[in-house]
Amino acid sequence: MKKKTFTIITYTYLLSVIIAFVIYAFNVADENWTVDFQEQKYNLLTFCILFFIALLLTSIDGAGVRDKGRKIKKTTIYAGLSIAGFFLVWRIIIAIF
Repeated sequence: MKKKTFTIITYTYLLSVIIAFVIYAFNVADENWTVDFQEQKYNLLTFCILFFIALLLTSIDGAGVRDKGRKIKKTTIYAGLSIAGFFLVWRIIIAIF
């Protein structure tokens, strides 16, 4: 796939997820702008999965910046997945400690 096409797909997906989450949060928040996590647990988990997919796509796109070619290669995908995996493990370790 061409890098330019992949970048457009990535940022369109990321923007769509962010807009959908803002609309969702606006609809379920009460008058104090709080969301009941017990009641909305599964919806929030769905958004976490969608944001994780956005993280994967963005990290693959970011890893493609250093490659000189016009297409996304397997090495670019592996580099992006390792960046996303490192970020995820780092955030889990920070949350534990």
